[in-house]
Amino acid sequence: MTSNELREKFMDVLKREFPAVIYKKRNLKSGYIRYSLYVPDNNNKKRWMQLDANTQYLSIAMDHNFGEIKKDDLVNLGLKYGLNSSCNAIHLRKSNDAVNISIFINEPYDFTKEVFLRFFT
Repeated sequence: MTSNELREKFMDVLKREFPAVIYKKRNLKSGYIRYSLYVPDNNNKKRWMQLDANTQYLSIAMDHNFGEIKKDDLVNLGLKYGLNSSCNAIHLRKSNDAVNISIFINEPYDFTKEVFLRFFT
């Protein structure tokens, strides 16, 4: 499976579970395609999600309101904490206002897991 296919699988789950989400496709100078996801009229929760399909992994960047997410919120997702370049991982920015997730193509992850889907609500 390629990272583009992985991104499509993830977006299929999101479209099914969160039908109000808006998807904007943009071509980057690098030649990659970025999807920016928005929840309309929802200023109190996640404001955006950015999906980039890199060569070996899917990058999910999520913006949050300051302090909305804590490290403890991330440990139950079954992902290694602390980003690196070799395995699925999750990281909370020091300012507690953004989460970065890397899902590698050689390490499958179940996007339909209830704990993972609850993280997005």
